[in-house]
Amino acid sequence: MGERLTRWFLGEHGLRVIATNVRVDRGEIDILALDHRERVAIEVRTITGLGQAIDAVDLAKRQRVGWLARKVGATRIDFVGVKIEPTAVVFHWVAGGV
Repeated sequence: MGERLTRWFLGEHGLRVIATNVRVDRGEIDILALDHRERVAIEVRTITGLGQAIDAVDLAKRQRVGWLARKVGATRIDFVGVKIEPTAVVFHWVAGGV
């Protein structure tokens, strides 16, 4: 659900999704998008409870996504936290890392 909502959110902000769930070696990039001509690898974290989804992106995750992003030629890594609440969806978008 979080990735689907993020695809919509990114489109509303001018990014064009070119692939989802991109398998790279033994890993996966959630979303690969273009921001104008820049290739962007996007990691999505979704929660429904307390806290912030973006907090789930620790140093090890950032490093792993960075490695995967380089493998597919992405020049930027974005992280999107999606918090699904009973009456709203809250996005926390960090362009260029955490």
